[in-house]
Amino acid sequence: MGLKDWWTKVKTWPINDVIRQKHRFVVMDTDTFKEKFSFQLSGANLFVTIGITIIVLILLTTVIIAFTPLREWIPGYTNNRMVEQTYSNAKKIDSLENELENQEWLLATIQAVLRGEEIGGEYAEIKADSATNLQQLASAYRHSVEDSLLRREVEEEDNSYQLSAAPANAQPAPAADAVPAITHLFFSPLKGKILTQFNPPAHSMGIDIAGSTSQTANAAYSGTVVFSGFTAEAGHVLILQHPGNVVSIYSNCSALLKHRGDVVRVGEPVAYVGSSSLHPEYGPYLHFELWVGGTPVNPEEYISF
Repeated sequence: MGLKDWWTKVKTWPINDVIRQKHRFVVMDTDTFKEKFSFQLSGANLFVTIGITIIVLILLTTVIIAFTPLREWIPGYTNNRMVEQTYSNAKKIDSLENELENQEWLLATIQAVLRGEEIGGEYAEIKADSATNLQQLASAYRHSVEDSLLRREVEEEDNSYQLSAAPANAQPAPAADAVPAITHLFFSPLKGKILTQFNPPAHSMGIDIAGSTSQTANAAYSGTVVFSGFTAEAGHVLILQHPGNVVSIYSNCSALLKHRGDVVRVGEPVAYVGSSSLHPEYGPYLHFELWVGGTPVNPEEYISF
């Protein structure tokens, strides 16, 4: 059978009559039988119309599901607000865990300081390994030619960086209350007016130094950061462990520049001065404490502010 005979046979199939047969659809008034509207369709036209309508409906449904909030009502789709809230809650939980860890470390550190112990724990190895580095850094700091020239020039001009190894007018303390001797040459953490004096009976274990929020608190001596974090009572707090069981504390800071385990040099900036809602009349100030062998000492007796 040739192609022509095959095509002639195909054209005789009943479905061809259905496809080619035209139908007229009329809308009329039931009372007067007057024609209102009419149109004519063949089977092929009807098939194409139905196909296009189905495709348009599928595309419209896809757009609605993909780009409108209606998709949240379809099982299997995730609510974006719920995802954002879950992520936010996870961040808050992580921050709270870090804050709790910082608070626990601060409490343990302060207890060790009050007992007169060397601060140990997870940073003991860091401090042991960095002891030699601290000595090298301090030696380099003392013997730096540029630093010596700058220090001499400033001291000659206004004596604003005067260092003191021992109190100028300090009286010898009784043997029972004696504090271990300090041989360090301390650097002033902040130059400014003393707002609150050292007064242990009044629970003032340090001094408050007036400053501005643009000023930095500087390390009083070379050491290792054993705590760097935020506390509700004292704001941002940084604690430095120095050789000879000496500890310096810098609190009421607006921001910290060092982290736990960092080795710092004497005079290096460690934090920014902040303000406190407990003493708004003070304005920006730094609370500074100096502890020796677990005993607080008066910083003014060892440092020129």
